[in-house]
Amino acid sequence: MVKLLRGLYWLLTLIFKSSSMKIIFDATLEGLSTRMDDTIKVVIGTQEVTAEQGLALLKLRGKFCKVMLSDTAIEQKEIDAVDSLPIKDESNNKSNSQRLRSVLFINWQQSKQTTNFDDYYNAQMNTIIDHFKSKLNG
Repeated sequence: MVKLLRGLYWLLTLIFKSSSMKIIFDATLEGLSTRMDDTIKVVIGTQEVTAEQGLALLKLRGKFCKVMLSDTAIEQKEIDAVDSLPIKDESNNKSNSQRLRSVLFINWQQSKQTTNFDDYYNAQMNTIIDHFKSKLNG
C-alpha cells in the first residue's frame, strides 16, 4: 500500500510539476509555534477537500508560496492584491553564522544532549575556533 501511495505521489508530482497552482479552501487554524530562527510554524486543518484541491495541495508541498488567512469571505480585489505581491523566498538568505547556528541546533536536538543549547553552542563554537587557531602560523 505504501509503495502504491509513493508511486501515485511520484506520478502526480510529474503531472503537475510544470504548471502553477492556486487554491482557496476553508480551513481551521489549528496551531502556531515559534521557532529558534524567529519564524512561526502555522498548522492548518482543511475541511473536506475535492480531489482537485487535494492534488493542488500536494503540488504545493515543500514549495515557497503566498498565504492569505481571513475569517471573512475573500473578495476578488483581495485575491488580486495578493497576486500582485512578489514571492520573496528568503529561506536561503541566512548569513553563514545563522546557518551554522541552525545546523548546531538541529545537531543538538538529534543527539539528545543533556546540556542546554547555549552551553552546547558555545562548546561547539570553541571547538571550531580552536581547530582553525591551531592551523595559524605563529
